[in-house]
This record gives sequence, C-alpha cells and structure tokens, in this order.
Amino acid sequence: MKLLLIYDGTCAYCRGFARLVRALDLRKRFVLLPFESEQAQKLLRAQFGKDFGFAMFLFEEDSVSWGSEAAKRIVQALSLPGSSVAFWLYPKIVQIVSWLTRRPKRVCGPDCAGLRKASQTQSLPLKSEVCRMLKS
Repeated sequence: MKLLLIYDGTCAYCRGFARLVRALDLRKRFVLLPFESEQAQKLLRAQFGKDFGFAMFLFEEDSVSWGSEAAKRIVQALSLPGSSVAFWLYPKIVQIVSWLTRRPKRVCGPDCAGLRKASQTQSLPLKSEVCRMLKS
C-alpha cells in the first residue's frame, strides 16, 4: 500500500520537505497531496469530521497520524536514522518555520481542534469509509 502524505502546499519549508521525501523515497511508497487540495480536504473530513485542525498528516494502511508522530513514521518508512529525533524536533521546527514565514494558520492537528486530548497519541485507526476512499 502507498503512504499518503498531506502537507501544507502554501509553506516553502513544507514543500521542500515534500520534495525531500519524494527524492528519498526510492521504493516509491509515498503519494504527496497538498493540504489545500479538494481530495485532501475530503479525506480529512471523512476521517475526523469538520474539525481536524491543520497539520501534516500521514495515512498508512490502517491508521492516520499527524504532527510529530507523522514525522517520525515518515523517517522510519524512508529507513533513515533518527526517527526519535524527528519526533522531538518536529514541534520546534514547526514553531520556527511558522514564525519565520508569518504563517497565519496555527499548526495543530485533531488534538488542538478539540477532538482529542493533547496527551493522547497522535495516531488513530482509519475509518472504513477512508479505507475505501484510499483504495479507489
């Protein structure tokens, strides 16, 4: 199964990260989709409802993760060293890039949108409807 990475297509850093993933993805496992695209919005609404926040999302075979958990899983899927570092650095990188680029949207996933407690994991099982959408 392909891994679907939803990233901020309006952010130069995020677009650069997406290009890096594409370049390092020697096994061609990733499909990249800008957050702003209609397809990304449809998938996110199907999984989370209307309040899914704004973050990087990674859809895998049976789960979706966001934020630092998604960063960690991407690094692991690419078989790169440092997945634990990616987990810890992601929030700081987002904060710095948001400040430098004066990003108007607050970066937070479903945990910040009030759907989940921040202390819970940044990953959920895929809903069956989303599984069907990803397979079609």
